[in-house]
Amino acid sequence: MGTVLVTERDNLGVVVIEVTGDVDPAAAAELRSALVRTLRPTGPTRVVIDLRAAGNIVPEGIGAVVASVDVATDNGISMTVRSAAPEVAEELLVAGLPRGCVTPSARV
Repeated sequence: MGTVLVTERDNLGVVVIEVTGDVDPAAAAELRSALVRTLRPTGPTRVVIDLRAAGNIVPEGIGAVVASVDVATDNGISMTVRSAAPEVAEELLVAGLPRGCVTPSARV
């Protein structure tokens, strides 16, 4: 099971959500909850989902990330996904995440 860690950097208005391990349905629910708590009108100016240490992500986790981009945009929050494994980056793009929001890792 994966874990989701939220690290807030108040002085810059940036929240980093770090995902480690495989994201099974339970971890996907944890990720969705972290995104809901973070993406509020009085929230940060920027959210970064760091997938550097993430493994496989179930479709529910992919869906949570993609849906959160609309919420972030509605609340004036910039959101990016960084260091996604190439196959995860492709899944995010196929699911509708704008290309400019995802940065794949160099992993092969």
